[in-house]
Amino acid sequence: MGLGESGEVKKEEIEEACELLRKLVEVPTVTGTEAKAGEILKELLSPYVDDFQTDEWFNHVSRLNPEAKRRIAFVAHIDQIGFMIKSIDDEGFLKIEQVGGWDASVPYGQRILILGKKGPVLGVVGSVPPHLRKKEQSKEIKMEDLFVDVGAENREEVEKLGIEVGNYALLSSGFSRLSGTRVTGMAFDDKAGVASIILAARRVSERKGDLKVELDVVATVQEEIGLRGASMIGYKLKPDAAIVVDVTHAVTPPTKGKVEIKLGKGPAIAVGPVYHPTIVEKLRSAAEEVGVPYQIEPSPRGTGTDTWAIQVARGGVKTALLSIPLRYMHSGVEVADLSDIVHASKILAEFALSMS
Repeated sequence: MGLGESGEVKKEEIEEACELLRKLVEVPTVTGTEAKAGEILKELLSPYVDDFQTDEWFNHVSRLNPEAKRRIAFVAHIDQIGFMIKSIDDEGFLKIEQVGGWDASVPYGQRILILGKKGPVLGVVGSVPPHLRKKEQSKEIKMEDLFVDVGAENREEVEKLGIEVGNYALLSSGFSRLSGTRVTGMAFDDKAGVASIILAARRVSERKGDLKVELDVVATVQEEIGLRGASMIGYKLKPDAAIVVDVTHAVTPPTKGKVEIKLGKGPAIAVGPVYHPTIVEKLRSAAEEVGVPYQIEPSPRGTGTDTWAIQVARGGVKTALLSIPLRYMHSGVEVADLSDIVHASKILAEFALSMS
C-alpha cells in the first residue's frame, strides 16, 4: 500500500488510541512540570517494557530488550505549552507570561487552570466587550495585555487560594470526540506522538521474540522551549537510530496552498537534509510492509522538533521524523484523527522489528 491509500483500522484500535490519548491529555505537563507525567507513563508502559527510567530532568525512558548490542529510540515530547503567573495586583488580577509559543489571541477570553500549591484553580482570561473596546484595542492582541480573573477581590484572596507568582497555568480545555475518528482538545502536540510510541511499544512487545535490537521509548521534556530534553537524551543514549514522532500542520481552509498534509490520510514522513535517507527509506518500507497509508512532507530546512537536537548529539545520530497531522496547533481546540495515531504506531513497530 502506498501514498494516499486508506488502511483499514479496527474499531477497537480507535477506541484504544482514544482512551490512551485522553489519559495523557488529562495530566497537565506544562514545560517545567513534566515530572507529573511519570506516574501515568509508567502505568501505561510497564506492561510492555523491561524497565522504566526517569532522569534528573524527568525525561522518561522505557526499554525493551536492553541486552541487545544495537539501540534504536522512538522519541516524542511530553511537555505542552502553557503560562506562568507573572504578577498579582492589589485588586486580585493576575498577569501571565507564555511558556512556549503562543498566539496571544488564543487564550484571550478563555478559561485557564492555574496549578496552585493547594491544587488547580479555575480562572478566566479577561476580555474587553466590543461595546467598550477602543479602536486601538481592535488591533493585534499582545501577551502583556492579558490578565486573569479568579474571582478574588484582592491579592490576599488570591494568595488564600494557593496562587503565587511563578505558578504554572494552562488552558482549561477538555478532551472531546468529534465525528468519526476525530478528536479535539489541547496538548495533542505532542501527546498524540506519545500515544503512538506507547502503542508501538505494545505492538512490539507482542512479538518481542522477533526484536533484535534494544528499543528505547522516550518521552522528552522541554521541547517547547528549545529541544532541551532531546539534547540530553541524544547525548545520554546515543542510539544507532532515532525516530522522532511529533505533529505537523494539517490543511484547513485558510492554509490551502501553504499546507499539503491532510488529516486522516496517515502520518507524514519528512524528507530533507536533517533526515537520514537510509532511515527514511526504512520507515517507508515499514509502512508498505504493514499496508498503512502515509504522506511525504518535504522539509528542505528542517523543522523545530526534537530531530534537530538528536541528529547532532555526540558524533551524530541517524534520525527521521514521523508526524501526526494536526489542525489548529497550539490552541485549546487542536483536532487530530485517531487513525493517524494508530497507523503511526504500526509503522513504528514494523520499523523496530525490521532492524538488526
